[in-house]
Amino acid sequence: MSPTRVHQRLDDDVEGHPLYVGETMVDRRMQRTAGTLAAFAVAAGFAVAAMPGTASAAPGTITWNDGNSKFTRTVSNTNPVVGDTITVTTMFERTGIPVEYIYSVKDLHPSCLTPVAGSAKMGGDQVQLDTSSSDWVRAEFGITKYPVYPNINPKSQTFEVQYKVGVNCARDTPLPTSMHYGGSLGDGTYQGKGPNITVSSDATSTTSITDVSGAKTGVAVTLEATVSPAAAGGTVQFKAGDNVLGDIPVNANGKATIVWTPGAAGSYTIGATFSGRSGVAGSTTTKVVTVAEQPTDPGPTKPSTGSFGS
Repeated sequence: MSPTRVHQRLDDDVEGHPLYVGETMVDRRMQRTAGTLAAFAVAAGFAVAAMPGTASAAPGTITWNDGNSKFTRTVSNTNPVVGDTITVTTMFERTGIPVEYIYSVKDLHPSCLTPVAGSAKMGGDQVQLDTSSSDWVRAEFGITKYPVYPNINPKSQTFEVQYKVGVNCARDTPLPTSMHYGGSLGDGTYQGKGPNITVSSDATSTTSITDVSGAKTGVAVTLEATVSPAAAGGTVQFKAGDNVLGDIPVNANGKATIVWTPGAAGSYTIGATFSGRSGVAGSTTTKVVTVAEQPTDPGPTKPSTGSFGS
């Protein structure tokens, strides 16, 4: 579907020539296909195929014109990983008179992105969001609060909102973004303008358990798990058989430890399950630990009294 202006836009007449009313230039057209004057993208994230575990910040920007209105949308990172926070901005400009007042902005986003509370701004001012839909947010403003002039300040207004990337986002698949808005010159409805967002696949991880030797009943022993790639984040759940021993945060060295006191002799299957962290998938491993009986204390030895002892 082509992005189009809907309702009445005061930009060009039906011949594409500006109209003048008194000393004010007024353009008029009932409907016009957006982006016919200019549309281009400068988005590194579009051209680079995402490789698992190699995601890096790739800002993306797209600009298009609709009559005398110019729009620039920027995504701070078009190649995020799960857990990242990204910022989406839309800048409104005018390349010709008259002035336009921005009444409302609807930012369209993948439903797996969650808007960050308190992050929405218009013209640098914090604004309230309607988040009643899973795939858009909307903000409304006073009808004279945010003007965009072609030749005097303010020459632009910028709408900004942040999103957190959810674990339910499809991986290595371009996810569309776009925006609609309402203003004093009419409504702009733009579908699929972008920039697209491609969530990178999670990197694989491995979890290992340090060898345990000399374990005895009733004696505390330290269990240590190591996660690779090493970094802080996520937890390791330790188990002895089916008994959950605890969930321990992974430190910056990729390690997590827990103290375990076996209550009986025998062979135990010790499990360590890494939960995963932002951009890194979880993993699990097991190791068999043999626990020996603690030697029984025979008690004090009775001294010998020789052949006359009783």
